[in-house]
Amino acid sequence: MRYTVQLTQGQTCGQIPVKNQQGEIVYILKGNLNEFNQPIILTDINHIEIGRLYLDSNLLLTSYSVDVVNHSLVKVKKINSRFANLFYITRLNYWIKGSLKQGRYSFYSGIKKVASVCSLVTDAGLTWSCDISRPEDVPFIILISLLFTQWHTKPLFLPTFNFQNRVNALS
Repeated sequence: MRYTVQLTQGQTCGQIPVKNQQGEIVYILKGNLNEFNQPIILTDINHIEIGRLYLDSNLLLTSYSVDVVNHSLVKVKKINSRFANLFYITRLNYWIKGSLKQGRYSFYSGIKKVASVCSLVTDAGLTWSCDISRPEDVPFIILISLLFTQWHTKPLFLPTFNFQNRVNALS
């Protein structure tokens, strides 16, 4: 199943819709994408919480946790290696391979691909789409993909110019 998220819509009110292949809103992401220490909450369209992503930090280590209703707590860990940029998701035993900066990466269970994510700049702004093969993985992959997008992109708030007033002032 494919899900799309347009990151430039809804940021002012703190809610971003997640749409399915048919363009229907199926989930809502709530929270502030500009704050790394604030939780991001995934709800259904009736605003019932499905899961949340939050910073799990102590003085020495910083990691992110994904807490989905009726599931064990999952952590996102970075595997430090000079040769590869890999992330590992505990409990699910998934690893993530690809380029986070370029916005193209995939989730794997062993050698089997369970999801892929692609970020694009469209007419509506920055958009990412997830192709997820297993329905039980949807909340985890959406929240983790949002985390990776949050790490490597900044939302743009461009000023609006009123050229009509400037033309009248010059006349």
